[in-house]
Parts: sequence; structure tokens; C-alpha cells
Amino acid sequence: MKYLLTGVAAIAMLTACGDNDKPDDGASSEYAVQDITARAGDPATAPQALAAFALDGSDSTRLTFAGSDIKGDKAVFTDVTLLSADDDDDSDEDGIDLDGTVVKAKKLELDGLAMVDGKASFSKMVMSDISLVPTDPEEAEEGSATIGSIQLVNPSPELAAWVASAFSDADHGDLPTGDALSFDLWSVGDVNMQINEEDGETGTFLIDAISVSGLKDRKAAGMSLKNMKFDMFDPSEDTTVKANIGDVSVEGFDFAVFAPEEGESLEDSFESGFMSGLNAQDPANPGYKSISMKDLNFDISGVNFDMPSLVSKVSHDKQGRAVKVVTEPVKMVLNAGDGELGQQLGTQLATLGYEKLELTMASEQSYDPDADIVTLAKGKNYWELKDGFRLDFGAKYEGASAMAAAQAEQGDASADPSAMMDAVMEKLTIHSLDLALDDNGIVDRAFNAYAAQSGEDPQQLRNQTAGMLAMAPMMAAGSGIDPELVTEAATALSSFITDPKTLTLSLNPAAPLKVSTLADMEDPSGLTKSALGFSASNE
Repeated sequence: MKYLLTGVAAIAMLTACGDNDKPDDGASSEYAVQDITARAGDPATAPQALAAFALDGSDSTRLTFAGSDIKGDKAVFTDVTLLSADDDDDSDEDGIDLDGTVVKAKKLELDGLAMVDGKASFSKMVMSDISLVPTDPEEAEEGSATIGSIQLVNPSPELAAWVASAFSDADHGDLPTGDALSFDLWSVGDVNMQINEEDGETGTFLIDAISVSGLKDRKAAGMSLKNMKFDMFDPSEDTTVKANIGDVSVEGFDFAVFAPEEGESLEDSFESGFMSGLNAQDPANPGYKSISMKDLNFDISGVNFDMPSLVSKVSHDKQGRAVKVVTEPVKMVLNAGDGELGQQLGTQLATLGYEKLELTMASEQSYDPDADIVTLAKGKNYWELKDGFRLDFGAKYEGASAMAAAQAEQGDASADPSAMMDAVMEKLTIHSLDLALDDNGIVDRAFNAYAAQSGEDPQQLRNQTAGMLAMAPMMAAGSGIDPELVTEAATALSSFITDPKTLTLSLNPAAPLKVSTLADMEDPSGLTKSALGFSASNE
């Protein structure tokens, strides 16, 4: 089935289907693409453009069609077949490689045909009722792959010329990158792949629609995925993998954040490190303006994860710099179902007294680009486990630009890791830090689980742990650490173990505290409770 899988990728690269030529109404004014109108072509040079596609009726070793209707700068072809490079005796390694797959389309429509700077161009291409057929008969019996339609609207001259050459026998080279890769709409609809291999491997892969709109200057106005379903069984591992995504919508996606170097592919960027393109001049920019996801669910042999929705939005200042990222409360459920892995997870959950884990999280991060200060608002950043705990955290620190610069340099082989770390620590400065852990049963569950495994009494374990914490001030004596600080911290922790309520730890130094000062400090006596603004309690 590798031929079908790679074939789908290859034909998608030829173009990439929405229901119409308009983006979602929710796109922001900064990124929104207005009503898309296909560019006018040039009837006088349209025949030359068709010749570049090998669609002029001349003999072609790769592209054939049963019928055609050509009027001015518009052309419609029926029963189109694009042969695999393996079947093209005259093709070379630079031709489009469909990897053992023949592409057939009931219809190919081209609009706005013209020659631009001596290269073939078009304003709109639609392929419909597409099937991908492996040239190997045995492969053909092991599955099928169809695509309802593919559409490309107003591509850049470079992209249009690349698509035209990819259809012909010409050397089409690599897909354009950077600013040369632009279009108003690139979309694929009704993807259906079925796998039924002789060794027992079976699978279904369905997508209603994928679209990218308004791609320009390496930024996309919108990206969307509608109704993806994946169901695969691997007999060699006796593993079943199922995944469903109802809807994904992204506005203002910035490819430069993920593939910062001109000509570097998105795949290469992810392989070298997620978010490797963090910009030291815009460190709070996550690479999108907003993202919305609905109905995410996957199941791996009984280990089930469910996330009904996720919404995250980014605010920018007048200079276009990201200044706030807000993620609305997200609920996630981890459940143990049927299947070997599900049974193993169920056993582990049972030791803590759970049938499933229900997590909720939310975050709000503000950034002052002029002061280089990040603020995590108290009460708006938390993780909560139902019948377990709620962890609230807040912070204020500076040095985000240095952290972003260091992360961006991780893929540079010539970079000195030690020097990068020193630069980060020199810039990273703590203004405040607040943690609040509200117990809702997790302490009891943890001690009961450990006691069950060790054969000890849970209350005795709790008393022993609290006793060890109570000894911390004595053990720290002579170390130079402020006794008052150690005593307050140990008392709060011991109290939390004995009678868990809400454990609160705060750090509000009288003057901002550089991390490099902490790292280089040989005598900790200056880090007093008063100087650090430290407090700890269990209330």
C-alpha cells in the first residue's frame, strides 16, 4: 500500500477541495482572503500553455485523455490518465514520481490559461473523481485510493509553471519554496483509502476536506481539516489504531515560524525541533493567530484519549508582535477500554482508584515586547484532575527573547551549547512565581497506591514522610540557607502531607532575581526569606 500512500501525497502536491472559492467567514481582517476571483488568462497564448501541460493533443508518453473542450483560455478534459514514472520509458529521475501509481481523473478543468514570462500559467485547476491505481497487480488487490476533487486557485507564476511541467515530461525540479510558493486556495476533498493486505493488515483513511487559503509571504490566511477518520489493524503487533478529528481550523498560520530558513521544508523544520523558528524579536508568537479543534479522539488497542474541543487565540500589537496567547479551558479524558493496552492502563489507573482520568487546563500568557517580560496571570493558568488536584500557577519573568534565540540556534551545529545556556541564564530574570496545589484526593490516592504495592500501612507512610520533612531545618543547618525559609517551607509541606488542603508557594523578591546569580552563587546566605519574598502555607 505504500504506492497508494505516496501516490496520494504526490497528486496532492500537483494541486491540493473546498465547497466553494471562499474562505471561512471567521477569518480576521488582517489575514482574511476576500471573495476569490480567478485571474483572467490569455486566449492567444493558451495553446502554448496547454502544450506545456502535454494537453495539446500531441503524442505524450505520460498524459492521455479521452475528450476535450477548449474555448479561449478555458479547457476541459475527460478521462485523464497520468502514468507512473515507472511506466514511462522516456522519463527521467527528475520527472514527477508517483511511485508506482497511475492517476486517473474523470475530469480536469483549467481556467485562465496563459504564458507568463515564457512559462505556462493558469488561474484555476480542478481535478475531479480521481483514483490512484498501483501498477503492481498484487498491490492493486490490496486496497484502493480515491479523491473526490482537488483544486488550486491563483497560484504564483512559479507554482503554476511547476504544476504544468510536472504534468509533462519536462524536468520540473523541486516545488517552489518561500515567497515563490503562493496561491489563493489549495484544497483536497473526499479522500478515501482502503487497505486490505494479504498479511491481514487492514485500514481505512477518510478525510472530507483539507484546505489552505490565502498563502502569501509564507503566511496562510486560513487552514482547515474536516472530518478525518483513521482505522488501522496491524496483525504483526496485534495493534488497533483508531483516530477521529471532527474539525481543525487555523487562522494566520505563519510557516516562517516552523520553517525559518529560505528553502527549508516544513518537514525538515519539525524533524530538527518543534518550533525551531522561534523569533527572538517576536518570542511569544506561536505561529498562528487562532486555532480551533473539535472532536479529537484516538484509541490504541484500548487506550482511549478524547478532547471535545480546543480554542487558542493570539493578540498582536500595532507592530504585529504577539502580546497575548489565551487558551480557553480544555477538557481531556484518558480512558481504559477493551484491548491489551487498555487493560494494562486500566490496571494502573485502578491502583490510584480511578476508572479514567479527566483533565482540564487553561492558560493566559501576556508579553511585553519592549520590556521582554512574560506574565502568566494568576488564576488563569491551571491544570485540574477531577477527584485529584488543581494546580494553579502564575509567574512574571524576563528574558523570553534570549530563550527564543537559543532555541532557534539548537539546530546550528556550529553553535556552542554552553555559551547559549550562559546567554539565556544571564538574561532570564525572575520577578515573581506563584504555585497553588489544591488537594482533592490525590494525596490519599498516592499513599494508598504506594502502600498497596509495598505492603505497608498508608498512614504510617504518611507519618514517615511528614517526619522526614519536619527534619529538613535541622538537616539544612550549617549549609548557609536561611533557617526561617527552610522552616516555613518544611512546615507547609509536612502539613500538606498530614492534612492536605491548598499548598501555596510564592516567590516575590524585593528586586528581580537573575538566574545567573543563583547559578554562580557559592554562598546562599544572601537568599533570605525576606530578600526572596518567599512564603509557604497549607490552608
